[in-house]
Amino acid sequence: RTLEALSCEDSFIPVYASASNKIYPFQIAAADFALRSPYQKGVVLCDEAGLGKSHEAMLVITQKWLEGRRRILLAVPNAGLLCQWTAMMEELYSTPYIVLSTHTQWDALATEDEPNPFLRDAVVITTYEFAAANENEAGAVPWDLAVFEEANALSTVYQEGNQQAKALKRVAGGAFKLLLTGTPIEKNIMDLYGLIWFIDETVLPDDREFLARYLRRPERYPELSELVRPYCFRTLRIQAADYAKVPRRVLLTYEYAPSPQEQMLYDLLYAYVNQPVKLAFPEMDPYDLALRLLGLQGSSTAAILQTIRGVIRRLEQIPNAAGEVAQWREMERAALEVKREAKATELLYALKLGFAAMKKRGEARKAVIFTESVETQNMLLPLLEGAYRTALYRGGTDYSAIQTFKGGGEVLLTTDNGARGFNLEEAAFVIHYDLPYNTLKLEQRIDRCHRLGQENDVLSLAFINRDNLSDVRKLELASKRTLVSGGVFGLTDSVLGGFTNDLNAGFRDAESRLRPRAQVEADYQETLIRNEEENRRAVSAAEDVLFTTFSRELAQRVNLSPQYISHKAEELNEALWQLVKTFFLRYNETNTDCVFVIDEEAKTVTATEYETLPVLFYYWTGSRNRPYRSQKRYGMGGGFKPRAGQITFSSIIGQGVLHEIECANAGTLTVEGTIEPCRIGLYTVTLTGGSARREIPVLRGVTDSVRALSEDECRAVLALPVLDCAEDGSRSPHWLKGRSAPHELDKLVPVGALLEQEAEKLSPAQAEEMERMKLRCNGHKAALARKLDGLEVQVRALEAERESVTGDRLKRLSLEKEATRLRRELMKGRESQFFDAMRLDVELEEQIQKFAEQEKLTAKVIREFMIAVTGGN
Repeated sequence: RTLEALSCEDSFIPVYASASNKIYPFQIAAADFALRSPYQKGVVLCDEAGLGKSHEAMLVITQKWLEGRRRILLAVPNAGLLCQWTAMMEELYSTPYIVLSTHTQWDALATEDEPNPFLRDAVVITTYEFAAANENEAGAVPWDLAVFEEANALSTVYQEGNQQAKALKRVAGGAFKLLLTGTPIEKNIMDLYGLIWFIDETVLPDDREFLARYLRRPERYPELSELVRPYCFRTLRIQAADYAKVPRRVLLTYEYAPSPQEQMLYDLLYAYVNQPVKLAFPEMDPYDLALRLLGLQGSSTAAILQTIRGVIRRLEQIPNAAGEVAQWREMERAALEVKREAKATELLYALKLGFAAMKKRGEARKAVIFTESVETQNMLLPLLEGAYRTALYRGGTDYSAIQTFKGGGEVLLTTDNGARGFNLEEAAFVIHYDLPYNTLKLEQRIDRCHRLGQENDVLSLAFINRDNLSDVRKLELASKRTLVSGGVFGLTDSVLGGFTNDLNAGFRDAESRLRPRAQVEADYQETLIRNEEENRRAVSAAEDVLFTTFSRELAQRVNLSPQYISHKAEELNEALWQLVKTFFLRYNETNTDCVFVIDEEAKTVTATEYETLPVLFYYWTGSRNRPYRSQKRYGMGGGFKPRAGQITFSSIIGQGVLHEIECANAGTLTVEGTIEPCRIGLYTVTLTGGSARREIPVLRGVTDSVRALSEDECRAVLALPVLDCAEDGSRSPHWLKGRSAPHELDKLVPVGALLEQEAEKLSPAQAEEMERMKLRCNGHKAALARKLDGLEVQVRALEAERESVTGDRLKRLSLEKEATRLRRELMKGRESQFFDAMRLDVELEEQIQKFAEQEKLTAKVIREFMIAVTGGN
């Protein structure tokens, strides 16, 4: 059974090194979706934020690593997220990685033997900026997998301007591209277009046609959803709530009143916006100018004051602008009259109310405050620091503010740079001091705290001034953009609600809906019991994927929540430990340069009595074999240090043991109990077809009375307690075994059934690939038609222009000649279009036929061993 589990190379093996980490069915489904087809060029994993896309990506990364596809690039948009990823990998995973994001790291990793640091025997974690800046070196690596965190930053790759995104697409090259984003539609529907274009520019119509068909066309969102379905996988919180702890989100929107001094400044700004002549903004649309200026004032007086002073300096350089300078000087004086802003005062009171309520519920006093403006941050910081342990984050490479807040901090004051990717589940109080125009930014802000791992219900408080034109417009956009995202992907939660102009009453209502932490847990357990049967079906489906579709190989402490199958992880870890012991005991038997001491209780292996640590084996790096030198100490525990010595299925030592472990070609086995003597063989059936390759272990047996034994019967015999065993013949690892002399038992291997089953699994992926071929062909045809349609439009325009000319015969003649020329070109094009379309159809048919021939499955059968089994007492 253990050998069956560990011999399947083409398997999906999620590897966790911490008992606290859990795999959820929807995360398995996401990884299954990403790896379902050997033909697709990539996918977008776009779960609602907080549902663990990084862990889904690690399932895919681990799978590729275990398949021997070791050229893996992981790119993140900033250094803060880089730190978060490395912390997660260091704590929870044993897949080797390096960080390459600075020239200092470059110099440390570059060697004479390999001057390109991107070519390493590890997952290469870098930033967008560094990978794009070093495109030649990064692009020289034939990546197997390229993962892009917060991939919404790549959505304008199809446009002329985003040179960084274009460079990253070139760097990824032919790799499978895994894009992670909780906001696949951030501004409009073209964001989604760009993400799929980044993966494969051939599968969608051109951007103009896509824009015309889907932008602001909600009636076509179901059609669009079907179109992008093969490329996008999204789980909503509501879908996960029956088996994962997803706390409530309670919304409170406070309509505050500005002070008289703030209202006076607003009135001056509003009057300026509406005056007919504005020397400071001569070209700007009044509505856009209103949103800009009134939005800044809505953020803070400090934010608008900086703009006022900048305008004054600019006007002083313009002749005859003294009158307008005087207007802006009046605004400056009005701004200086604002000594304490009403919203800032209400913020301090809201924190007092919120922290008092959190104390009652047994929560940590922690709040995250988002602002739009750095100047607003500068104004708030001294007010907050006087009352709370406050950390300030503005983005950039300094991650210490986030770490300080996650530790002993009480308030994190941040711009929207803190809303992307960070895990802030330590806090359950989110405050939108300013509203952004982009609704999905609100969602991203809340999702920093409202995510898996959050133990408390989350309170989201937004401030709004209903008398400010900018704030009113933001409310309108919130409704419209929610409609777009919901129409294509679906949304679980609102981002604004609970409107009130009485902060005390608003908090009383919110507090009545926020549960104590113990109640959150109790309700979750009740939900598990209530949905137990449905959960069992969901987990069973996930189990089928986890243990059958991909493999039964699991590593350290894998838990599927609800934890119905965690015992299988323990069973497989124990099997791995037995193989590790066997490997090192055999090393001690055959070598004298080192003695490995095995501690069964602690599950550690320690090197002793050596001058130099020995080379244990050679391993494949993706481009060559490299010697692996032993560590001083190895261990099975999730918290074992150093991390490089941790034994898991994905670590180099674990992979090496599985690769090098040897068994004899034949042997005898005496088991406890009365059984009919039999022979049992373990076979590896390698199925290959074009891009697909899979190894399937098969057990088959036959009794002395010539009764065939099924897979399950063979397992049952091998599971009996062993009384005695002996090997016969030379030992060799799986990868060195060749074809043995034929045996009657070989005929029982169900090669035909396995080929049929594998073909059935591949059929949907192959059909999908053929459909992509057809779409590309139709796209070429559509491009031919669009070109001719353009000529026809030109002919009609010339004819209309000719008819409008009455007195100029020469001009009419010239227009007629040009129209005649274009008509001839159009007729020739129509004739050519017919034959070009036929040619494209023939080429498509040949392409599909060639694809079908290439993908035809073949089978190769290798007998690993044959064992004679008898019963005894």
